[in-house]
Amino acid sequence: MRKLSILFILFLLGACVQPSLPSIDPSDDFVASLNTVDGTIDFISTEQEVMESWQLDATYTGFTLVSDDLLLLYGFTLKEAVLIQLSTGKQLATLDVQKGTTFAYAYEENIYIANGKENTVSLFNNKGEPLGQAATGNYPMSMIAHDGNLYVVNFKDEILSIFSLDLTEKNKWDIPNSSHGLLVNGNELWLGGHGAGSSPNRFIKRYNIATGELLGEIEAPMMPINMTKAANGNIYAVSHGSSTVYEISEEGEVLASFKAGANPFSIATFRDNIVLSGYDDYQLYFIQSGKVTNELQVGKGPFQLVVREASK
Repeated sequence: MRKLSILFILFLLGACVQPSLPSIDPSDDFVASLNTVDGTIDFISTEQEVMESWQLDATYTGFTLVSDDLLLLYGFTLKEAVLIQLSTGKQLATLDVQKGTTFAYAYEENIYIANGKENTVSLFNNKGEPLGQAATGNYPMSMIAHDGNLYVVNFKDEILSIFSLDLTEKNKWDIPNSSHGLLVNGNELWLGGHGAGSSPNRFIKRYNIATGELLGEIEAPMMPINMTKAANGNIYAVSHGSSTVYEISEEGEVLASFKAGANPFSIATFRDNIVLSGYDDYQLYFIQSGKVTNELQVGKGPFQLVVREASK
């Protein structure tokens, strides 16, 4: 009887252990693709091959790299976000975020969580412990930090909110409704967007990052929603409404454009490559010098990309 009791206790303890995902070698550089249709993450090596895949256990809609060894996963319908240690595949912490998470952004030792149902941004440390919260405009999404400020785009509003890194509100700018996608370029903040209703957005807005003054526009139809800076300093923007990639100089001149991907959402810089995700064709596109040099099939619905360059 005593032996049976011990076995039962061991069974209960085993049932409480969080299952591990496949580990990722800490020395490996990768670009990772979150595939929201089949609920997977593919880790792509510098050889442009899938080196590992994770099958996820919840409806995660976004992720962000918190450090070289920590990955945060979140979902719009989930009450909790999770911190996964890449080197072990183990879940280290859960973050109480409530339903409605639209975006997460990690900067230095902080994690910022935007919630489109509560209209808040919440601050956590890299252990998942809550540190603060602030009210935003309607449906906060894109975020980026620069020079002690956190810039928050309110997607269903005409306001960009500016906070200190501890979430003290400092300023607000007027921006177009349905804006999305941020990039810091010198003393400028570039802003993309979907556009509202039957009027899809055609432009990337250029703002003085200190004053909010609109400095100009870059035509990049249709719906430029994501941008990344290449190793040579040029900016690549993806317009998912037209499946077009634009190469733009730091001064805002469009240098080239080309079609790539089916309904592309995410674009990132990985070593000497620009990587584009095709949501509808399940492909990643590797781009160099304005040309697609390789295509790689990943899981269904590649929606977001993150890059780790641990060797740098």
